[in-house]
Amino acid sequence: MVSSCSPKFVAPLVQGSKVAQRSLSPRASLSTVCFPDRALLPSDSQHLWQIERGITRTYTWDQEGAVTPLGIWGQGDIVGQSLANLTPYVIQGLGKVEARRLPQNPWHNSDAILSHAQHLTTLLRIISIKRADQRLLSLLRWLAQRFGYVTPLGICTPLPMTHQELAETVNITRVTVTRLIGDLEQQGILQWSRRRKFVLLDPNP
Repeated sequence: MVSSCSPKFVAPLVQGSKVAQRSLSPRASLSTVCFPDRALLPSDSQHLWQIERGITRTYTWDQEGAVTPLGIWGQGDIVGQSLANLTPYVIQGLGKVEARRLPQNPWHNSDAILSHAQHLTTLLRIISIKRADQRLLSLLRWLAQRFGYVTPLGICTPLPMTHQELAETVNITRVTVTRLIGDLEQQGILQWSRRRKFVLLDPNP
C-alpha cells in the first residue's frame, strides 16, 4: 500500500535543467516523498529510490548534450546512480511520482542491477531497429507490456511522456515521432489520446 505524502516532503519542481536545491530531512528519507510532474529525484551514490507510484525515466547525456536513455520505471522498481555507475545519472518523474529513499543495501543492489541490465538490453534492441516506425512501435509495445491493461479495444497504457521524450528514447526527432503516431493511427494499429495514454489496437508484433 502506498504511503500517504506529507506536504512538507513534497519535492521541488525542476528549474531549468537542475533540481531546485532543497535537502530532504532524515525523516523524509524513511518516508514516501511526493514529486510533482517532471521533477528530478535527487541522485547520489549513497542512496537508491524505490518507486511506489507513477512512472520515471532515467538517462544520461554526453558532452554534446545527446540524451542516452537508461530505463523507464514503475511501481516497485529501484533506481539510483550506483546501479548504473554513470555520471550524470538523471531520474525524472513522468507525471506525479511517489518514491521512497533507500540506503545502499547489497540485497537491493543485486536484483536492481539485474533489472537495469535487462532494461538496457531491451532498449538497445529497440534502438538498433533500422526503421524508425518499427522502432517507435516496438517501444510502445514494450511500454504496453509493462504498464498497460487489457480493454475491449486493446491494451490501454498510461503514458505521461511527451513526443520529445519518446523521440529521445528511440533516437529520432520529435517531428518524426508526431508524424509516425499519426501514421500508426491511420493504419489502425494505435489510438492516441491527449489524456496521456494510448491504446494498442493491434498489440501483436
